[in-house]
Amino acid sequence: MVTSVVYILIGLILCFVLYIAFRAINTGMEAKKAKKDLENVDDVIPNNQEDIVKRLTELKELHEKKILSDEEFAIAKKKILDE
Repeated sequence: MVTSVVYILIGLILCFVLYIAFRAINTGMEAKKAKKDLENVDDVIPNNQEDIVKRLTELKELHEKKILSDEEFAIAKKKILDE
C-alpha cells in the first residue's frame, strides 16, 4: 500500500517536471521566433528611415545654399515625409 502511494507521488512529480520542462521549451521557442521576427522588422525600418534622413539632409543643404526657396523646400520636405 505504501509503495503504491510512493509510486503514485513519484509519477505525479515526474508529470509535473515534464509539464514545467515543456512550458519552458515552448516559451523559449516562442521567444526565439519573436526575436527573429523583430530582427526582420528592424532590417526593413532602419533602411527606410536612413533613406528619409539622407534625403532630408540633402534637401536641407540645398536650402541652406539658397538653391531652393523656402516654398520649394517646404513642398519637397512634405513630399518626402508623406511617402
